[in-house]
Amino acid sequence: MSNYLLEIGVEEIPSDYVKNTKRQLEDKFKKLIEENKLTCESFSVESTPRRFAILLEGVEADLTEKTVSVKGPSVKIAYDEGGEPKKPLLGFLRGQGADISDVVIREFKGEDYIYVEKKEKSKSVAEVLRENVYELVKSISFPRSMRWAGKSIRWARPIRWFVSILDDEVLDFDAEGISVGRVTKGHRTLGSNHIEIDKIENYEKLLKENFVILKYKDRKDIILRGLNRLSSEVGGEYMKDEVLLDEVINIVEYPTVLIGGIDKKYLEIPKEVITTPMKDHQRYFPVLDENKNLLPYFLVVRNGDEEFKENVVEGNKKVLVARLEDAKFFYDIDMKKPLEAYVDDLENLAFFEGLGNMKLKTERLTDLTERYRQALAIGEDMAHPIGRAAYLSKADLVTKMVVEFTELQGTMGRIYASKSGEEERVATAIEEAYMPRSSGSALPKTITGIILSIADKMDTIVGLYAIEKYVTGSQDPFGLRRACLGIINIFLENSIDIDLRRLVNDALLVYTEKNELSFDYDTAMDKVLDFFKDRLKNKLIDDGVSYDTVNSVINTDELNIIKIVKKAKSIDSFLEDNEDQVSYFTRIVNLSDYSVDAEVREDLFENDLERSFYEKITELGDFSPSAEADFLAELNKIKETSVVGNSYLDNTMINVEDEEVKHNRIAMLNKLARRIEQILDIKEIVR
Repeated sequence: MSNYLLEIGVEEIPSDYVKNTKRQLEDKFKKLIEENKLTCESFSVESTPRRFAILLEGVEADLTEKTVSVKGPSVKIAYDEGGEPKKPLLGFLRGQGADISDVVIREFKGEDYIYVEKKEKSKSVAEVLRENVYELVKSISFPRSMRWAGKSIRWARPIRWFVSILDDEVLDFDAEGISVGRVTKGHRTLGSNHIEIDKIENYEKLLKENFVILKYKDRKDIILRGLNRLSSEVGGEYMKDEVLLDEVINIVEYPTVLIGGIDKKYLEIPKEVITTPMKDHQRYFPVLDENKNLLPYFLVVRNGDEEFKENVVEGNKKVLVARLEDAKFFYDIDMKKPLEAYVDDLENLAFFEGLGNMKLKTERLTDLTERYRQALAIGEDMAHPIGRAAYLSKADLVTKMVVEFTELQGTMGRIYASKSGEEERVATAIEEAYMPRSSGSALPKTITGIILSIADKMDTIVGLYAIEKYVTGSQDPFGLRRACLGIINIFLENSIDIDLRRLVNDALLVYTEKNELSFDYDTAMDKVLDFFKDRLKNKLIDDGVSYDTVNSVINTDELNIIKIVKKAKSIDSFLEDNEDQVSYFTRIVNLSDYSVDAEVREDLFENDLERSFYEKITELGDFSPSAEADFLAELNKIKETSVVGNSYLDNTMINVEDEEVKHNRIAMLNKLARRIEQILDIKEIVR
């Protein structure tokens, strides 16, 4: 058994690329091992900002010779009438390195085919790795990538070296001139620029001696110990933020946590105004007291040791204080007038070319939220707070604070609204309108916030689609996918039972009335609905629902998000144990014909089997496919007709010459087919 180490040495890679790159490397190496019939006892992928390291332990190839049988063309196209080999056969033999004497004829699915048998020996571990590693590395994809030095490879950042060691010997491969050997680099400023890896087992130790902590978990443990120790020394605890923590872990190779202090006067401004510069701009961790109030300290993770730590802390403090001074200055100016006073200034802030300014968007939101309130049957008592929140929702965009710190949009709106004496539910909704801010983040909780968030996102999606600014491929510069998925998640979280067409229609009408926008209504409606269905389809597949199940629901006229999701999950659950029902459901639907508009007449039944089948169908009773419906129970009820139903179809001719009997039988099948098609399009199921 062998051990293999591959290190990909790169320029500092963006932290948000690291997780996906490691996942791709892991998936592709596992696939390489599997496809080449290797075995591997253990496998790991680690990274630092300047390297990705893949370690295979106990990797082995099965080198025994095997006889494999390779199928070629059918006999009928392999030979001419005189029995001479034709091009399909000759080409197949040439590709397999065989001749006519190696041909064996075997039956396959009722037809004779050409086969050849040949001896195959698996490649060695060294051969597999040498032939595939560089192509594997080239196949890694990134949101943005670059080329350098005339090479064909594209990566997030230039690759500067490879370490490739198999059983402590260099395993060379062609990497377009990039160094492949046993030499790696340490920390950019503290470590050596030339470290020779003599043995794989010494790799991690040599890196640590050169101020590189290879493992993500080890760096995380060091950082957490430092954060906890230093924050407790000043009587507080660090502000938990898993996203920030993950980012910091991925931008340092040798972490050291340091603490600094700021003037207490900055604590007079809102907490969010302080923590945003700390976390989003400087990647510092704020410190909180036992009541979750800010303390005048910050924690910074240095990529290095403790030498000259006082200078490092002081330098970081100067940068932070400059930010806080700006924030305090902007906050003091903004607070000189109430939030409502900023609404008129929105006329000077463009929304999107062709869709007017933010003042016009505010007017649309005021109209649209009222339409949505009525559509969702929310009481009249909520009309004022919803309308007021919509009116004020964009006012903070022209405040000096948000102009400088754009990530505080909505948050400052909430703060300024509250300071201006607005109701709490109005202030809260202004911030909730931007939720969810990212994948997996918090959704709006209040009724006012939910309505405003849906309206805000729908207005943007519908407006851009009306002027044909569609999302295509990987291009989504306006974040429409995130907005669409946000609406879907809000619907699911709050069980919002409404047809999506109504909400899209209302948004289109508001654009017509407020913007006097000209567009093709049918095209815009269809494009927006298709966009939503595509996002919902991807979400369901990501959630583990089978793709054919998703297609069987998505590719129908159903546009109630709650019902689509309930149907998809019910169908998937049903088919796990009842795949045999697919053929039965398909038979029923294929034999139905909705152009036959006839009532079922029992006097036309010709035998007890036909009568029994109809009784089973009528026993199903009524079914209303509402959002509260139990679709799994309905599928199981339809299943109960299958024994007698299959027997009926096996022994009964449907399309008989007697038109009355034929139509009667089709009418009976129509009843059951409609029940099935209220849940799914069975033709999309491929199991």
